Amino acid sequence: MGKDTVLHNLLDYYMGKNTPERQQFIIDNLKIDEEPEEALMAIEEEEA
Repeated sequence: MGKDTVLHNLLDYYMGKNTPERQQFIIDNLKIDEEPEEALMAIEEEEA
């Protein structure tokens, strides 16, 4: 397997077709910030 093939396979894995199964996997593995307002306030304070 050449470098081009390996790279192509990696790109296919990470940027593959957006099948319903892939969409569900992504949705099931999303991480949600519990306190988005506090995080935004902290960023704004750092910038001030």
